[in-house]
Amino acid sequence: MKDNKKVVHAVTELLLAAVLIVAIFFLIRYMDVKDAEAAETAASTETQQWIEFPEDTPEVKLGKRTYLFSHPVKTYLLMGTDASGNEDGIGDDYQGAMADTLILIMVDDEEKSYGLLQLNRDTITDVPILLHDGTSYASAEEQLCTAHWYGKDRKASCENTVQAVSNMLGGLPIDGYYCLQMGAMPLLNEAVDGVTITFPEDLTEIDPAMKKGATLTLTNAQAEALLHTRMGLKDDRNSERMNRQKLFMDGFMDKMKEKAVDTNFTIALYDRLHPYATEDININELSQMLKDIKNYTNKGTFTIDGTSELGEKLGDGEQHWEFYMDEGSLDSIMCGLYPLVYQKEK
Repeated sequence: MKDNKKVVHAVTELLLAAVLIVAIFFLIRYMDVKDAEAAETAASTETQQWIEFPEDTPEVKLGKRTYLFSHPVKTYLLMGTDASGNEDGIGDDYQGAMADTLILIMVDDEEKSYGLLQLNRDTITDVPILLHDGTSYASAEEQLCTAHWYGKDRKASCENTVQAVSNMLGGLPIDGYYCLQMGAMPLLNEAVDGVTITFPEDLTEIDPAMKKGATLTLTNAQAEALLHTRMGLKDDRNSERMNRQKLFMDGFMDKMKEKAVDTNFTIALYDRLHPYATEDININELSQMLKDIKNYTNKGTFTIDGTSELGEKLGDGEQHWEFYMDEGSLDSIMCGLYPLVYQKEK
């Protein structure tokens, strides 16, 4: 009997020890989890306290999502117009042209970075409609490029386009613009002694020399054809022309970084383009921007995904390409380019 009692006692002690070990194990696990949760909460609280937004911090609203800038940046709208209007007209003879090329350049002095956002001229968006005296009376869902149609002069047409782009991108602040008539585009090529491009695809439809893999320093005529040609090609969507414009733009920016070391070059180019340009960026701002981005990190050139379809929103009885942005892509691109902090959904 005594032996049985000893065995039972020993077994009981072992069971108690096992239970104690298991209890200690789960207690340690519980404490580890709590410590991790506390650390995560502290980190989250620290992050929230780190970003303090001034009352005048601008909002950007993309769909139901609202964002604030974590720090200030500068944004400029670059435009290139076609020959569809009469931009040299005065008074009643003035007629804005279509803005064929629309590019935002973002400069972040705090992060020492910059990036470009190409906008599709065929994007269907809310466009303010101006009377010829400059007053606004309505808006309509039209191609973004038509915003430059409206206004009493070049300045009003540009400002209307800036407003349309800002509205389309959720109220994005735009600090200035530079608009160049498409006929002056070859002067950009000439100014840098010809943009050099290695063609990633065959573009012999435009020029026999533009073969896939070929490296070519463009003549002025080739530059104009590359930038402008669309009608008559197998794929005449503007999204395809934007790819070609990006080729030119990347090559041009590479050479501009080299040339802009000489301040006299920037001033000479600015003066040469002045008769074809409408801008509210002065030569000092432009020179400083070019000087800065030479040493800044290039975030890249972004484009917003979407779908192109033929439609009649232009109202001339013919079908034209219409581009509809993908909301998810718009949200992703804007957050990749700009230092935006998500706030809430509305």
